[in-house]
Amino acid sequence: MKLLVFSDSHGNSARMLRAIAQDKPDMVVHLGDGGRDVSEIEKQFPEIPLKAVRGNCDISSNLPDNELFPAGKIRIFITHGHIYGVKWTRSPLIEEAGARGADIVMFGHTHIAHYSMSGGLHVLNPGSCGPSPSPSYAEVVIDEKGDVFCRVIRF
Repeated sequence: MKLLVFSDSHGNSARMLRAIAQDKPDMVVHLGDGGRDVSEIEKQFPEIPLKAVRGNCDISSNLPDNELFPAGKIRIFITHGHIYGVKWTRSPLIEEAGARGADIVMFGHTHIAHYSMSGGLHVLNPGSCGPSPSPSYAEVVIDEKGDVFCRVIRF
């Protein structure tokens, strides 16, 4: 299963749409600050499952603040990150993801791409695919055994 993960598009959907059209993922994840962009993804790729959360700039959005969902044999916890203070520390976010039984936690908000492991938890921020000096997104591949492979891709 291949997922493309985006965050902080802030109204700049063109890069995301090109990446989705080119890579043809099994699922798309948007981690907030791009509510209008999420609608564009849904409109152009209705056949691709989409998970999305609300960011701090998605003022009137009906999207959830966070979500836990299965993907293959693993559980993914997604949030924008602002309610966990990720600009200062990832500890509260990592604790919450662990308490929910997640295998991967994905967040945005900082506009800085990051991938690491914390214990057995994959911690991923795809960076900003919108206005950024170094725009990026992430690809997550989950194989049939439940092994996870993550990489950050620069536009």
